[in-house]
Amino acid sequence: MRNHSRSVERNYEISFFFIKFMHDNALLKALIDPVQLLRELGLHEGHHVMEVGCGPGFFTLGAARVVGEHGRVYAYDVNPHATDYVKSKLVKQSIRNVQVETRNAAETGLPGSCIDFVFVTGVPHVAGGKQTLLEEIVRVLNPGGILAYKPSRGNPASLIDAAIKLGLERREDRKRFLIFRK
Repeated sequence: MRNHSRSVERNYEISFFFIKFMHDNALLKALIDPVQLLRELGLHEGHHVMEVGCGPGFFTLGAARVVGEHGRVYAYDVNPHATDYVKSKLVKQSIRNVQVETRNAAETGLPGSCIDFVFVTGVPHVAGGKQTLLEEIVRVLNPGGILAYKPSRGNPASLIDAAIKLGLERREDRKRFLIFRK
């Protein structure tokens, strides 16, 4: 059992190394302004946000800036290296409106209808499956709340169908994100 635990830990470490390399670098920051992008997707000051798969926090910090002191960001990732890294960035930048947790975003523990905006980007595999995640998103979204989902690969048709069957209305595609409203 110990070797299995070390193996899992090593996989998380290696995975985060590559995720951090891709999503926490100067080139990406030069190409994408997370604050501007999140605003264009529908995020506003005062919103309560759920981020699925926060990785190294590229969008987490942007979301915290958009929602301001009256908003809240709930950032989830299954990789403890990611959440530890984001927590350290938040401390260094004195950002206090973000709650980061190492957990499956399909099991947030949040009360129902408490989130205004959910975004998912760069998550190729969802622990427990996309259906379970979508069910949790629908549960926590406020009526009128927005889901901005950027599929990582493949045909998004099954994702769109599943979201619609759960009661989300497909609004548009914007900046390569699928936008849904509850």
